[in-house]
Amino acid sequence: MKKPIGHIACYSRLASLLLVLLCSAINANAQLNLTYDLKKPKAFENRKLKSELTPDKKINPVKRMKENVVAHYNFYFNANNKLQDVIISAKKAHKDSYSRQLAFYNFTLDQTAAQQQELDSVIHKSNNGILLHDLRNDWVDDLYLLMGQAYFYQKKFDSAYDVFQYINYTFQPRKKDEIGLEKTIGSNLNTDGNIYTVSTKESGLTGKVAARNDALVWIVRTLLAQDNDDDAKSLMETLSIDRNFPKRLKEALAEQKAYFFYKNNQADSCAYYIEKSLDATQSTFEKARRYFLIAQLKTKDTQNESANDFYDKAINITTDPVMEAYARINQVALSTNEQDLEKRTDEQVDLLMKMAKREKYLIYQPIIYNAAAEMEIGRNKPKVAIELLLKSNAANTDDQTGKSYNNLTIATLAFTSKDYKLAKTYYDSLGLIPTDRQNEVDLRKKVSGELVELLSTIEEIDSLETIAKMPQKERDDYLKSLLKKLKKEEGLLEDEEETNALNAATGGGRGQRNNLLDETAGNIFNNSQQKGEWYFNNPSLIGKGKTTFKNKWGTRPNSDNWRRLTAINGTKMVSQRGVEGGRRVAVQQEVKPALTLESLIANLPLTPAQQEESLLKKTSTYYQLGFVFQEKLGDWPLAIEWYEKAVNKEIDAELIANLYYNLSFCYTQIKNAEQATYYKNLLSANYPENELTIKLTDPAAALKQQQAKASLINATYNNVYDLFISGQYDKAIIAKKEADQQFGPNNWSAQLLYIESLYHINKRNDTEAISTLKKIEQLYPQSPLSEKAKSIAAVVSRRAEIESELTAMQVTRLKEDSLVWIDDRPAPKPQQTLVKKETPTPIAQQPITARPKVDSTQFKAPVVAQQAARYQFNPSDPYAVMMILKDVDIVYINEAKRALIRYHGERYASNGLNIQNNTLGSIPYILISVFPNAADALSYVEKTAPIGSKEIFPWLQADKYKFIIVSPENLKKMTEDKSTEEYIRFLQQQLPGKF
Repeated sequence: MKKPIGHIACYSRLASLLLVLLCSAINANAQLNLTYDLKKPKAFENRKLKSELTPDKKINPVKRMKENVVAHYNFYFNANNKLQDVIISAKKAHKDSYSRQLAFYNFTLDQTAAQQQELDSVIHKSNNGILLHDLRNDWVDDLYLLMGQAYFYQKKFDSAYDVFQYINYTFQPRKKDEIGLEKTIGSNLNTDGNIYTVSTKESGLTGKVAARNDALVWIVRTLLAQDNDDDAKSLMETLSIDRNFPKRLKEALAEQKAYFFYKNNQADSCAYYIEKSLDATQSTFEKARRYFLIAQLKTKDTQNESANDFYDKAINITTDPVMEAYARINQVALSTNEQDLEKRTDEQVDLLMKMAKREKYLIYQPIIYNAAAEMEIGRNKPKVAIELLLKSNAANTDDQTGKSYNNLTIATLAFTSKDYKLAKTYYDSLGLIPTDRQNEVDLRKKVSGELVELLSTIEEIDSLETIAKMPQKERDDYLKSLLKKLKKEEGLLEDEEETNALNAATGGGRGQRNNLLDETAGNIFNNSQQKGEWYFNNPSLIGKGKTTFKNKWGTRPNSDNWRRLTAINGTKMVSQRGVEGGRRVAVQQEVKPALTLESLIANLPLTPAQQEESLLKKTSTYYQLGFVFQEKLGDWPLAIEWYEKAVNKEIDAELIANLYYNLSFCYTQIKNAEQATYYKNLLSANYPENELTIKLTDPAAALKQQQAKASLINATYNNVYDLFISGQYDKAIIAKKEADQQFGPNNWSAQLLYIESLYHINKRNDTEAISTLKKIEQLYPQSPLSEKAKSIAAVVSRRAEIESELTAMQVTRLKEDSLVWIDDRPAPKPQQTLVKKETPTPIAQQPITARPKVDSTQFKAPVVAQQAARYQFNPSDPYAVMMILKDVDIVYINEAKRALIRYHGERYASNGLNIQNNTLGSIPYILISVFPNAADALSYVEKTAPIGSKEIFPWLQADKYKFIIVSPENLKKMTEDKSTEEYIRFLQQQLPGKF
């Protein structure tokens, strides 16, 4: 049997050889006069290659066949496969968003360019395939084409264009007598009679085609990538009318025309040419994707019927359920009337639900449910859409981005449909939020929290009022039932039936024996129990079980593990921290009143006073709800709805005046002049002197009154501020309380609370200090002092612990009233004589060796001749910055010093600046040193002074301090004079406009 098989194999090889020889003979023209400019492979740099030895004559068929086989299968085949792998990899990495218009290609050049190593390998193989073989083989042009494509996918468009044009000029058709002749593409030399052509004619007798024609199409693609649309369009038109342009490339050319129109937003023409290029697609998925894109483009061009047909074509052949789902969504959107929309939506949602149940689409359930939800949103059915989105989340196990998107959609739908509790839940659970929706989410998240709290208050008040209106017997029965339910939920006590069962099982509950060590007590199932009797149907067994549990584990509330863990952690804190830890646990734990019938009754509005209080609370809540809708959401109708619920109640004058004013304003916004005038008249008639009445009837007078009030507030609180800063704390606190009672919260509140807390900290009134700081955090969270107050409160709460640690470290502190000029200039060079370092002396007594004079290129000040003056100015001397303070107590000077230390840590960490505070006579100051020269010191002042009262110490007003620069000699003279005025005048002469 083996012999015949051998003969067959031999005949097969012979037939193949003859076929190759025939093909070689048919295409016998050699690539003569071929030049190249390619780099030799490193291993062959010093050797003559076959490409260099190629003679200018025909190649014999056997050698041609050998060169073709080796060049094709050893180089072209491998390089082409690698290039296709790059494209496939880019397509796999690409993700289409079917909710928007699809990109033209299902990959991007950024994705291919990222695979540079693989594309370099394609170029390397193509280069070697050309150089290592006789240039008369048939695969040289194909290898150049691969090289150009690799450059294109690397986004090296200039190199790609050069390679494609090289193929175009070098491999154009030539006759024997034209070899070596420079021919212009499209000239008369390329025409036969009246036939105008730029392409290479392909006979079709062999499987080998002319790569030059492919290169022409790639030139078009490269020009489009370079945004050279005019040249690309010209070449496309030329190829379209070229009789020799091969039929096999018609679809590829149509694809480039489609891309040209896609780039230029010409939807109709783009769709036309994409349809003509469908055969150029490489898979069914890509064909379905083209159908989908055509449908989108026709929709854009309002060809709805045709678009619907192409969506159907995409649905029929696609293997991607996401594409199918969105095709159905888009088909629904094509409906022209409401009845058709309803019918089509029902059909498509039903089809999607069937898809979701099919086994092959189970992994796509999140997307399918999401698509169905979008359809329901389109026909304004938010509740159904939310249910579908919840199903999408339930089926989603790994896509957190998808879940976050669904949660945001649920929150938005819930908020729009006024289900604020659900909206708050999902706004709180959001992960990644789109940047363009961040502000909207922040606002709605905050507002939904406020609305839920206010609506819960209304619900609670209504429930209490309903119970209070019940007949007494019915109310008592209801409260007993409620108490029993609440206790059971809290796990505090057994109900009466359980207690009776327990007593029956233990002999009335008296004289119980502790069976903790009795192993036999663990058997809660009576051996004498009848077969088949269920444990929970036997009260005696239940009682025994409870007793056994209590004996072994003690009395435990019916609580979850996290609550038990909290208790355990609290116990650990007590044991580790002693008495102080116990106090902290006591403060942290929520204190709840005992659940009794009396405590429940106490909450009911039964007496006239309680009913009045309940009414006022409800009306105030109505007003707050209206205010949220008016001020934060701009929802005038809803604001009116809540305001009118409040206005019908008997409430205090201040609130009713606000209601009349806001109702008039809201009705004006919705163009209801009649109702706006009605409430305006009510306000004028009942509260003629109220500032809101004046604001509504005479805006100019109201503005004047408002400005006068603001001026009075500023003057009053300025006085309070000055009292605090100057250290007159007792007077300041009294004045602040009076001002707060008169004006209420205002712009000064956060600042004065912070200053007051510093006073309490200095007096070691830590409890009051922490309470004051927490008020800032709670009442003024947007204030720049809020975060600082939070940090200081945390430090003050640990004062004893911190001081204990510092004491143990034995830290020696500098005296606050002493000052030493710290000269942190670079150490002298080795050849200089070093002076023994002595204990630093105060600046007034310490001589400083002036550093060598240098010309500062950063500082050009007008140096005035001051030989006879007391003060001298030399820009190249070392300088310090002096912060002079006016009427500021030492407490706030020290706080300003700490604030500067924090500021330096953030902005000047590498400068090693030293900070000290001292006084010149009665003038306190903070010294910041040392800067190498006046230019650097002045630069510090120009950067720091403008932001001092805004960022560094926002509680210290700008008129309470002044920054200047000072040299050591001038500081010494100022210390002797105990005055700064003369030096500041001198400095202003030297640096006009700076101080």
